[in-house]
Amino acid sequence: MTAQNGPGDDALTPEQSKAQVVDSAREVVQTLQLPVTRVLFRHESCNDQQEPPFRGNVSIWLPLAPSFEDSDREMAQWVQQLKAQGWSGDTEFKSHGTTVEKNNVVASFAPQNASTPNRMVTFYGECRDFTTTRATAGDPQDISLDE
Repeated sequence: MTAQNGPGDDALTPEQSKAQVVDSAREVVQTLQLPVTRVLFRHESCNDQQEPPFRGNVSIWLPLAPSFEDSDREMAQWVQQLKAQGWSGDTEFKSHGTTVEKNNVVASFAPQNASTPNRMVTFYGECRDFTTTRATAGDPQDISLDE
């Protein structure tokens, strides 16, 4: 995933940046048959100044596993399944979780921890939406991945 310095012919509209991560999230949920409890979408800035470019972001909440070890084992299995479906584990994305990438979208599987009531998989799209601004990004919204 390469951040762009300015809009160009390959810029994404807000709708395209949303579709990019929603489609990837839908694919992963269907492939892995994940027990989703909540899905949130938001447009997020790719910099600390909350200026363009923006990207789509989908967070999927999953129930906790019985133990940290069970969670780690399950997530490792999920990552292997995704790699068999064309996802690459060779990402440059910096995260505390395990990441895979396909079609310029990164999926990050966060490790289960004691301070949260759920596990999470977050999808990050490309930093190519130069139309969205801090004022138009809006609040995170609950969405459905059902087609």
